[in-house]
Amino acid sequence: MKRISMTTEELKNLETALIDYGNVVTFDQLIDLFNEDRAYLRKRISRLVNDGWLKRVKNGTYVLSDLSTRGRLSISHIAIVNLLVDKAYISFENSLQYHGLYDQMLNSINAISLKQYKNTTIDGITYNFIRTQEKYFYGWSMYDIDGQIVKIAGVEKALIDLLQFHRSRYSTDLVLEKLITYQNDLNHQVLIELAQQSNLTTQRILGFLLDYAGLDSSQLERVSSEGRSISSISTSNKNLYNKKWKLYYDSYFLKYSDG
Repeated sequence: MKRISMTTEELKNLETALIDYGNVVTFDQLIDLFNEDRAYLRKRISRLVNDGWLKRVKNGTYVLSDLSTRGRLSISHIAIVNLLVDKAYISFENSLQYHGLYDQMLNSINAISLKQYKNTTIDGITYNFIRTQEKYFYGWSMYDIDGQIVKIAGVEKALIDLLQFHRSRYSTDLVLEKLITYQNDLNHQVLIELAQQSNLTTQRILGFLLDYAGLDSSQLERVSSEGRSISSISTSNKNLYNKKWKLYYDSYFLKYSDG
């Protein structure tokens, strides 16, 4: 994107905004700094957005770009999530990455929210929001990131969310890998307690995975006898059945079996 130099006045006002308000500013705050007619200021802000000096997060809210690099966000991408949606928390691979359990590059940020929102792309990063019910909106803590309060799931809740909302061979395998690799770092009791608040299928899948990881699944065994329903991991190859957990699963997971 071609960026045009700011006027001395614009640079001074944006520097003042950074000092007075931090990296995130509102339209009304910019009005106070620029002291201009609202209609005229809208045009000026639109130009600053187009030139990369401001990033529009949502209507009336902007993130200041790094004034030294001209166009790069001045705050972490994950710090934007709760500016977009207050009642949402970051989960899945993004949460695992924040807590140091996932090192692959991610070009999207996935969060769980209480309402459905359209996907939003800011500075090349896509923000996805997955709707859930109030009863599943738990297991997160608040963190101060670049001056913004951000809700992020704990590691254990991120693993539960992967099973409950992304029920696929990939997500199930990812959870099993983390259970095996980080079994001494995970809080097993917290994992069980969070799972007990999730739905029946998620509890069954976690019990199944705990068995494969050689971890204690006894606190979840009661779900194996609840109801007559049969659960499954969503794959195209559900050719194996685990009687204990009433669960169809992919033969792919046999690679974790001793036998």
